[in-house]
Amino acid sequence: MLNNQKLNSGTQFAFLLVFTGVGIMLYSLFAGLIANYVMHVPPNSNLHDVLLKPGNLQYYRVIQFFSSFIVWGLPPIAVAAISGPDPIGQLGSSDVLSAKQVFFVMIMVVFGIMFSGAFGELNRLIPLPKESADYFQKLEDDYNKDVMSLANMKTTNDYIFTLIILALTPALFEELFFRGCLQQIMISITKKPFLGIFITSVLFSAVHISFYGFLSRLFLGLMLGYIFYFSKNVWLNTLVHFLNNAFAVTMIYSLSRSGKLTPGAMEDSYPLYYGLIGVTALITLFIYFKKESDRLLLQPEQKL
Repeated sequence: MLNNQKLNSGTQFAFLLVFTGVGIMLYSLFAGLIANYVMHVPPNSNLHDVLLKPGNLQYYRVIQFFSSFIVWGLPPIAVAAISGPDPIGQLGSSDVLSAKQVFFVMIMVVFGIMFSGAFGELNRLIPLPKESADYFQKLEDDYNKDVMSLANMKTTNDYIFTLIILALTPALFEELFFRGCLQQIMISITKKPFLGIFITSVLFSAVHISFYGFLSRLFLGLMLGYIFYFSKNVWLNTLVHFLNNAFAVTMIYSLSRSGKLTPGAMEDSYPLYYGLIGVTALITLFIYFKKESDRLLLQPEQKL
């Protein structure tokens, strides 16, 4: 794993920050090139607003894919590559898994959505000054506007393509970054697994820039963090992350086809009692998941 390589954790973290900064700059350069030389957008135009126009959505989707790859995918691979051999393996790529593990994490997604939805409701109960509430609500409205534009799905092919861009791509690259790389570094630095997982989950939620979705994504980060910590297998994390994203995309597709897609319909909050049901089920599932993961790690020759 990453924390057993020739670079210490502090150096790895510094390189991760540098490579992420370079990725952001490359993404900005790529978006600018697309705007200037492909779309011929005037210099003073708001690129974001131009990309949201129906005729330009294909460019927006390409830019989103490139953003996920260059900002979240390449930096952890680069850190692992300079840390030692087998960079993908260091980030948690493993073929040691079982059907039981896959079954447990797929059920976790169902109860995780219930629990995170209850956290979303709790998030909205936090009192805020009116100015702050208006600011955060504007961020939510802008985000929902982007998602509604990107998820403009009229056919099954549109749905499948959107699953790739909005569900699979972020799931893969974000899991490599946050769980495969950053979480391992944070646990090594803090020497405390919970603290390392918690810090990683806070950062995972914060980068999505959503106050009203902060607790929901924080919980998702914790769930993903412990799945990786117990299994040491980033592909299980990618599966869970993808299914969580795919659920949202599928709901949007269903609402869009029925003509009921509105920003309000995209709210992902649930009654608080859903959280009690979800947490009880998740604790039970994690007990069995950890037991199965421990067994596999002691017998690595057993594969799915």
